Amino acid sequence: MTSQPAVEAGYIQQFVERASSLYSLPAVAMEVLELTGRPSIDAAQVKSCIERDPALTIKILRAVNSPLFGLSRQVSDLHQALALLGMKPLKLLVLGFSLPREMLNGVEADSLSHYWSISLTKAVAAREIADYLGYRNGDEAFIAGLLADIGMLVLMQDLGAPYAHFVRKAEEEEAPLLEMEVGTLGFDHIILSSRLLTHWKLPAVLIDAVAAIKPLPFAAPLDLASLSETARSLVLADRLADILVGKKLAALPAWVEAVSNFGPAEQADFENLATRIEEKVKQLANVMRVSIDDRTAYAEVMLSAYDRLAEVAGDAALEVARRDPEEQQLQEAWLEAKDLSSVMQSFRDRAPDSPLVSSAESLKNAPAVATIETAKATAKDLTLDKASIARLDVDVQRCRQMRMPISVLQITLDRHDDLMLQVGPDELVQTWQLVERAVGAIIGEAGTCFASADSVLMVVLPMHDRMQAVETARRLVYGIRNWSHARAENGTFSPLTISVGAAAIALPPKNFPSGELADAATRCMEAARRSGGDGVKSIEIL
Repeated sequence: MTSQPAVEAGYIQQFVERASSLYSLPAVAMEVLELTGRPSIDAAQVKSCIERDPALTIKILRAVNSPLFGLSRQVSDLHQALALLGMKPLKLLVLGFSLPREMLNGVEADSLSHYWSISLTKAVAAREIADYLGYRNGDEAFIAGLLADIGMLVLMQDLGAPYAHFVRKAEEEEAPLLEMEVGTLGFDHIILSSRLLTHWKLPAVLIDAVAAIKPLPFAAPLDLASLSETARSLVLADRLADILVGKKLAALPAWVEAVSNFGPAEQADFENLATRIEEKVKQLANVMRVSIDDRTAYAEVMLSAYDRLAEVAGDAALEVARRDPEEQQLQEAWLEAKDLSSVMQSFRDRAPDSPLVSSAESLKNAPAVATIETAKATAKDLTLDKASIARLDVDVQRCRQMRMPISVLQITLDRHDDLMLQVGPDELVQTWQLVERAVGAIIGEAGTCFASADSVLMVVLPMHDRMQAVETARRLVYGIRNWSHARAENGTFSPLTISVGAAAIALPPKNFPSGELADAATRCMEAARRSGGDGVKSIEIL
C-alpha cells in the first residue's frame, strides 16, 4: 500500500514537472551558471554574456548603485561592477533578477504586491541579519530570500483564484500559511520552491537555505544550531518577515530568543534593524520596478510587538502568546478550505501533459475559497478524573524533559442523543466500547487511548506536534467511518461518525497544567461537532 507521504511527494513532483516545463531560467542566467561553474572563470565572458540582456544589465547596475550595496562611488558598467564586487555577488544578482516572466503573468495586482512585499522583506532581512550576526554570507542569504517564495507563484498560476484567496484569508486571520498549506494541500510552497531551484541546478547553498524554512506555529522555538550561516540567516529573516509584513506579533518572543543564541538581542538594535530593512525594501522595489504594500512602518510594528511583550512579567515574557485570549482565537483559526482542496484534487486528477488553464481564465472562473473558521466553542462540562489527569501528567512531564511536543485528542460520537433513542442505552454502551477498541487499534503504539469522561475518549500522543496530531485525528475519522459502514452493511449497527478535537504544545513549560491541554482539545472537539461532525478541529497551545 502506498504511504501518504509518498503520495504527497508524488503531487509535489507533479507541480515541479509542470512548472519546470512552463518556466525556465532565462538563457543568460543559465549560461552565467555554466560559466561560473568552470574551474577557471573568464570574467570577460561572463560580462559579455550578461550584456546580451540589456534589461538585466540595467537592473544589476541599479542594484549595485543603490544604498543596498553602499559603494563609495557610482558604477557605470559591468566591468566596474565586477572589479568592485567580485564574481560571486554578481552571479547571485543575475540569479536573483532572472525570475521567469511567465510566473508573474496573470497574477492579480494585490496578490503580486503581497508576494513582492514578503519576498523583498525576506531578502533584505536575510542580508541585514547576516551582517548583524557577523556572517560573511550576506549576498547568498539575500538571494535565497529573494527566491524562497517562488513556489507561491507556481501555486497561484496552477490553482488560480482559490489559492490567492486562501493566502489572503490566512493573512487576515493571522494564521500560519505554511501550516495551512500542509493541512490542505499536503505540502507547503517552500518545499515547492526548493524542488524547483534544484531542478534549475542553482547552487546548493541557496537550495539548502530555502529548504531549512519549516511550517511551524508563529510562537514555536527556532532550532538553528545545526544550520549553515546562510540558512540560519534566512530562517530568521522568514520569521521576521512574518512579524514586519504580516504583523504576527506573537512570533517576536521566539525570534528574539533565537537571535540571542548567536548575537546581541537588544530592543533598540532590533528597532534600528527594522528601520533599515524598511528603507532598503523600498529601495529594492524601486530597483526592480515592482509594487509593494508600503503602508506599514516596520519600526512601529517592532515597537508594538515589544509593547506586547511588556504586558507579561519576568520569565513569562517569552511565552506571551501562551495565555493571550486573542492569540488563542488566532491559533484556533485552522483551515477547512474545501474549495482549495477541490481545486487541488482536480490538479491531482489532471493528466500530466494536459494543457494548463490560463491564469486569467482561472481567476475568472474559480470559486472563492472557503472562509477560515475560528473555533470559539465553549467546552462541554467535562471533568477529567484523577487517574486520567495523572496519566496525562506523566506523559507531559516526560515530553518536557525530552524537549519534545505532545498532543491530546478528545473524541466523541456524533448524534449521541439520537443514537441513544435509536438503539437504547445498553446497546450504545456496547457500541462505544467497540469504538474504543477500534480507536486503540488505529492508534497502535503511537499513543494511549482511554475513556476520559462519559462518552468521550482521550488519546495521548507523546512526541506528536500539531500537524502529526491532526493527521492522526483524520485517520481516526476516516477509519471509524469506514469501519462502522462495513459493520452497518452486515446489519450490526447504524453507521457512525466521530468528532475529534486536537490540542498540541510544542514544548511543555515547567509546571504546565496538563488539564489545559485536555480542555483545549475538548473545545476543539465541540467545535468540530457543532460544525456538523465527522471532522477535526485543532489548536496549538503557546
